[in-house]
Amino acid sequence: MFDFNLVNQKFKDYVYNFDLNNEKIKLKYNHSIEVANISYELADKLNLSEEEKNLAKLIGYLHDIGRFKQVTMTDSFKDKNIDHADIGIKILFEEGLIRNFIKDGKYDEIIKKAIKYHNKYKVINSLSDKEKLFANIIRDSDKIDIFRVRIENYHNVILEAPSPKVIKDINDGKQINIVDIKNKTDSLLCTMAFIFDFNYKESINILRDKGYYKKFLDNIKVNDSNKELFNEIKNKLLERLEV
Repeated sequence: MFDFNLVNQKFKDYVYNFDLNNEKIKLKYNHSIEVANISYELADKLNLSEEEKNLAKLIGYLHDIGRFKQVTMTDSFKDKNIDHADIGIKILFEEGLIRNFIKDGKYDEIIKKAIKYHNKYKVINSLSDKEKLFANIIRDSDKIDIFRVRIENYHNVILEAPSPKVIKDINDGKQINIVDIKNKTDSLLCTMAFIFDFNYKESINILRDKGYYKKFLDNIKVNDSNKELFNEIKNKLLERLEV
């Protein structure tokens, strides 16, 4: 059912329709492959069957397939105007691209729900247990690799004071809702607070073993006026890494 030589080739064929000189396109191509591998690793640590591990890997490949069109349309990864997960669902299931990657439709609803909710603030309660499982796997795997992406591709700097609501949510051990982001510091803290939204201890173990999170925090540059607050937040977040 799962032929990853075919999946890899078809995924490459799709991405090659876009401008490969665009760094955002290349970034998301590499990110998708990394997330596919992390998803398989996480599914393995969760003791899933080989078929389920391969399903998790396929979802990893496809979770950001809407990003390529989003970047072409907006030159941005911002979902406030165009949600890349919703674009991906349209491309895969309304336009039929999913059949290029898997001929059997038995997992279509699981794949669709996992992609739809991989970037949302919360997974809705009405999902079946199986749908929720794969949605949670891709959410965790995506976040793990986002820290690598932030280290390798972004200049992470805190210059402005964060918003009070963002600080409160971090102190309460909550992830940040994008509607509460008011400045660039809030946006960076939102990524830092991903640590509160992992569904499995195995995910945190993978993140810790790869060293991405600590390196990400250590690489953030902070001006003097925000240094004390940042160090308090950093220490709180690192405690979560040891769960």
